[in-house]
Amino acid sequence: MSWGTVHTEPIVPLGLIGLLGLLGFFFCLLQFWVLRKKVGRGRALLISLFRLGALLGLIAFALNPLRITQREHRVRPTLAILLETSQSMKFPGKGPGRTRLDEAKEVLLGGSRPLLKSLTERYEVKIYGLGQSLVPLEIGQIASLSAGGKQGDLSEAIAKIREESPVVFLLSDGKLSWHAKAPDGPSILSIPLGDPETYKDVLIKEVKAPPMAFREREVVLDVTLRSYGYKGILLPVALKEGSRLLSARTVPIRQSPEEVKLSFSFIPQRTGPHLLTISALPQVDEAMSQNNSVDLPLKVFRDKIRVLMISGSPSMNYRFMRTGLKNDPSIDLLSFIILRTPSDILNVPLQEQSLIPFPVETLFTKELGNFDVLIFDNFPHQLYLKPTYLENVREFVNRGGGLAMIGGPNGFSGYVRTPLEEILPVILTQKEDYRRDSPLPVQLTAAGRNHPMTRLSSDEKENTRLWAEMAPVDGLNLLRAKNTGSVLVETKGPDPTPLLTVGTYGKGRVAAISTDYCWKWYIDRVAQGKDPWAYFKLVERLFRWLSGDPTLGPVEVVFPERAGGVGEEIEIKILVREGDVKAAKPQVSLSVIDPDGLKVEAHVRPTSQPDRFLATFVPQKPGNYRVRVETPTGSLEEALSVSESMEEADAFPDHERLKEISLATGGKVLNQSDDLLREVEARAAKEVKRVVEERRLPLWATGGSFSIILLCLGMEWFLRRRSGLL
Repeated sequence: MSWGTVHTEPIVPLGLIGLLGLLGFFFCLLQFWVLRKKVGRGRALLISLFRLGALLGLIAFALNPLRITQREHRVRPTLAILLETSQSMKFPGKGPGRTRLDEAKEVLLGGSRPLLKSLTERYEVKIYGLGQSLVPLEIGQIASLSAGGKQGDLSEAIAKIREESPVVFLLSDGKLSWHAKAPDGPSILSIPLGDPETYKDVLIKEVKAPPMAFREREVVLDVTLRSYGYKGILLPVALKEGSRLLSARTVPIRQSPEEVKLSFSFIPQRTGPHLLTISALPQVDEAMSQNNSVDLPLKVFRDKIRVLMISGSPSMNYRFMRTGLKNDPSIDLLSFIILRTPSDILNVPLQEQSLIPFPVETLFTKELGNFDVLIFDNFPHQLYLKPTYLENVREFVNRGGGLAMIGGPNGFSGYVRTPLEEILPVILTQKEDYRRDSPLPVQLTAAGRNHPMTRLSSDEKENTRLWAEMAPVDGLNLLRAKNTGSVLVETKGPDPTPLLTVGTYGKGRVAAISTDYCWKWYIDRVAQGKDPWAYFKLVERLFRWLSGDPTLGPVEVVFPERAGGVGEEIEIKILVREGDVKAAKPQVSLSVIDPDGLKVEAHVRPTSQPDRFLATFVPQKPGNYRVRVETPTGSLEEALSVSESMEEADAFPDHERLKEISLATGGKVLNQSDDLLREVEARAAKEVKRVVEERRLPLWATGGSFSIILLCLGMEWFLRRRSGLL
């Protein structure tokens, strides 16, 4: 209940207060009735009224009367100013010699009556720099502010300040990240910066390349060019690998802006990484030339592994090795079997002979370079190959080819003091060349358990079991491994003999199989009613390893899906596949060479898995980087392209984007010639907040209330005293 500005908030029920009031009135009436005979009606009435006043005053305290006063205050609205500071703001704005950031500073700080000063007088102004992150700014920091870094995310920024500001004042060139769905937040007043009419630039907007390429098969690259500010020109565009020109095109630019699509094609002649560059010739008065070229690393694989197999005679080993090779559709096999030697005497005219001569000269002088892997299967090379041919074989391996020598009675005879001795990972024991004993079981060595060639199953226990089930062999060439060779499979026993030994020579790889009874690993599983897939997988991995397949190399490097930009840390995963991983772990090293040929600081650290490592480095400039990983068991060099995203390379002032943003949020795009202060006030006036201050004063807490009660009691006492009642 209330009377005007006086309100009561009873501390006890109103019924009880009324009852106390009636009792007090009855008591005072009774007192009057008693005193009227002693002191007269007049004085008795006064004494009773003073007593009633004191009682009513005390009872009134139970009503808790209080006085409420209200005062309205007007709170200045908060205004957020977002000033874009990303890299595009350093490009030319309106007016000679001014950047877009300079243009923004002029809007806020320029003139005799700076806009920012007027705003701070009327509003609670909060200023933010909008770049890769949202950074609060003081007014004094604006003049020295510089542009740089990645474009900002306006949607994310609005989400952070939506509660504190109903109006946002945005100064930007439109190169912002913005989600299609408008956030539930403040309206945005935009000031477009930069001049689309005078901006000039040519850039490569997009390049579409296949995820992988194959040697001697056409590769097509689709390129999208965009140009601003140029009309009626012919634009040269080139595809290069290093300094070598692969292809060139001339593109007509007829209007501004214009987007042109074109394609380049070339046929890679070698496997491995290719560092390609697509570039458009810089034009006069371009805003920037860095976006005229794009670096593109492309990894080229073999379409098919071309294998040349030469067998000294028909054999079971040849039959099942050939079956294994033919079982792999990615292997293109050309095989020769020697059915007669040059010393065989045939009493038949040459034209009537059905067996053609072995084309040794053609193969080892002209065609050898067209193959990836060469197999000598129990081949008596001393009968057919001249020393110059063996030198060609050595050079073939040195340049990156693979050589497999398979044993038998003639498999490793006669190679001492020849070029083959230099490249093989084994040497004869000098006891005897070849021996057949009782069958000997086989086993993996420590190196074999980690080598990709003999990893028939990804599960280590399963792989060990598969090798333990391999049939024993009984035909052996007595060899021992060189220091440069790694024995992967050996016979089991007190004096083990290497069965499969691998090594490298130059850029190539070599394998020595010192038995002609590997075919038992196939036929034995068939005899047991089992699938001989393990034999086929061994053959496949043997020749993939010999051909230099990077997925079976000793080291694998995995780059992130997005390489990142300049100044961002790049993580590289390293997998060590062979050798003693625990011993190799502290010796893994990473070398990173930047586009200028300078070494970049890089770090390698181990992970929880013993065969995996994590390397990091921070690129300081865009371009192609060479990444080389070295371990005790091998090395690998890969290429990595570091560049800014193509969207950020387009610095054209996107005023349409600002219009879209403002309309989506219920705001407006303002011109610099508009009365900016008036526009801001019109928006902010709707958001003015008023706060009502309320004061509550309990009347019983005032001195006047107690004074009235004391006055009533005092007057009653005085009258009683004068009347002789005390």
